[in-house]
Amino acid sequence: PDHVLCRVDQLVEGRGRPAKAAGRYLAVFLVEGTIHVIDNQCQHVGSPLDGGPVRDGNVMCPWHGWTYRLSDGAHLTSFGERPGIRTYECRVTDAGEVQVTLEDPVGD
Repeated sequence: PDHVLCRVDQLVEGRGRPAKAAGRYLAVFLVEGTIHVIDNQCQHVGSPLDGGPVRDGNVMCPWHGWTYRLSDGAHLTSFGERPGIRTYECRVTDAGEVQVTLEDPVGD
């Protein structure tokens, strides 16, 4: 099913915004005109990523600096890329809402 996460006019370039849909904690980022939706939880100790700084299309966890590429969620390390966090396809409706399609809800 489709879930509305926020409105486009609520997004700020280069910043993340937290959202929750179907039991998932997500983060919505606007970077250079492109909207990215990712799981809002660092793989390290679970810090929310929505408050992390964005550089060159990557978000850095505000707690310990783990870095993820927003386009595909890859975890970027000094040793190369590692499997990272999940990303979600999103779209903007005619009403200016950011929507994402999610499968069945995850458990709380």
